[in-house]
This record gives sequence, structure tokens and C-alpha cells, in this order.
Amino acid sequence: MSSIQTSRCRTYVLLVTAMVFYGMSFISTKIVLDVLGPIGILLVRISISALILSLVDLLRVSRPRVARTDLKWFVLVALFQPVLYFLAENFGLRLVSPAVASIVIGTIPVVTPVVAAPILRERLSRLNVCGLFVSLAGVTLIVIEGRARPDIAPSGIALLFVAVLAAAGYAVAIRAVPHRYDSLTIVRLQNVIGIVLVLPLFLLFEAGAVPSALPAGRVVGHLLFLAVFPSTLSFLFLSAGIRAVGASRANAFANLVPVFTALFSFLLLGERVTAMTLTGMAVVLAGVSMSQQQSVRR
Repeated sequence: MSSIQTSRCRTYVLLVTAMVFYGMSFISTKIVLDVLGPIGILLVRISISALILSLVDLLRVSRPRVARTDLKWFVLVALFQPVLYFLAENFGLRLVSPAVASIVIGTIPVVTPVVAAPILRERLSRLNVCGLFVSLAGVTLIVIEGRARPDIAPSGIALLFVAVLAAAGYAVAIRAVPHRYDSLTIVRLQNVIGIVLVLPLFLLFEAGAVPSALPAGRVVGHLLFLAVFPSTLSFLFLSAGIRAVGASRANAFANLVPVFTALFSFLLLGERVTAMTLTGMAVVLAGVSMSQQQSVRR
């Protein structure tokens, strides 16, 4: 295996791992929403993540110095993610189940090329396009199955599609960040900037609703999981993946999120997995595999 193939394989492993954490995050967020509001959850997540990454950054021998002229790109990245994406996702999760939410988020690979193509001048091959539509067909099968359950609020779906658009915007914006900044620097700064943007919203809308007593250990555990894994490690992995293989191909892995969420919902929450859901999962996996067979052309 050549060094290029090894590097690409490593990138794909990181992207799949990121999607595992994202898949679990829908369940954890749903649990924590019983105690904290959507804005509060986001603020805690990015605050802990920023603290962890800042400590790691201090231990590094050398780190890139952020130029003032580049701050506008970091602000733009932070506005899309974590701010817009997670606010829309958290509010949407109050109205739909984790499985349904992950299905909507699974449309990110379909939306991202539409947004990225005219801006980043990326042109997908026919096989890439076919893979995206096959994976979307798998998501559709799971959606059809989900319609039989009373956990799909139109307003919740709309909020989740706002999150999808924010993810597409993030995929485009992060490519504008100069390559001299590594993933750790990018994620640390977007979380720090995110705190500045989210804190006023929290003080304005949710500060008075903070529970007076410490939440149960189970809730604290899920909140720490959200901060360490999806908000820190997954962002590092996704950021590195986008910069390595492009926005469209990296975000194609988001189609795996509904698969992992459905599996975790079954294992942790006891939600049933029907034959149609399993079929949809298989089609999603096939579509993701197909979309990765050829490189993005420029």
C-alpha cells in the first residue's frame, strides 16, 4: 500500500470514527435536554471542549500563530459550527426522536455538493453522484419507516434542515482557512469564538432556568461525552478529513450517522429496528462506499 493510500485510509478511519460519536450524540443530547436547555447544552459542550483543547495546545512545543487577517475566517467557521449547527440541532431534537434527527442530518452529503460546487469549484464524478443518491435512497427508506411513529414534528424537521445547511456552510468556510493552521487550532478557536457568540444568548434566554441541584450522574456522563467526543474529537477528525479529501467526499460519511444512531437507539434505548430500517442502513452503507470510489475532480 502506497503512502497516499495509507494516508487516505487513515483519513477514512477518522471520518468513520467521527460519525460513530455523532451518531451517539443524538441520544446523549436527547437525554440531557430533560435537564438543560438547547443553548445551555451547547455552551457547556464548547466550554469544556475549548478548555481541553487549550490545555493540549499549551503542551505543544510549537503552534501556529493566528494572524489578525485570518480571524474573519475563524469567526465564519464558528458561526456555522458550532453555533448555528448545534443550536438548530438541539432545538430540533426537542421535537423529534434521535433516530429521526440523525436521518435528516444524513442529508448533509446531498446538500453539501450543491453549496460547495460553485464556491469551491468541485465537480463530482458520475460515480460520486450516484453514490450520493443511493445513500439518499437509503435515508428515504428509514424516513418512510419513521412516518409510522408519532415522533416527527414538521417544525423539528425544519430546524434540523437548518442544521444541514449550517454543516454545508461549515464545509465550505473551513476550506478558506489557511492550511498553516492545523485541526487542533481550528477547532479550539471555533469553540472559543462560539462561547463568545453563545454566552449572550444563554444569559438572555436560559440563565434563569438552570437547575439548582447537580444533575444525575447519568446526565453528567452524557454531557461530558458530548463535550469530549463529538465536540472535540469528532470536530478534529472532520476538520482534518475535509481538508484532506474535500468537502463533498468528507461529508458523504454523514450518511453513516443514521445507521449508528439507529444501532445505539436499539442497544441503549430499546428502540426497535425493523427490516425496512435495516435495509435502509445497508443501502446507506452501499451509497457511501460507492461515493468514495473515485476522487473528486477539479
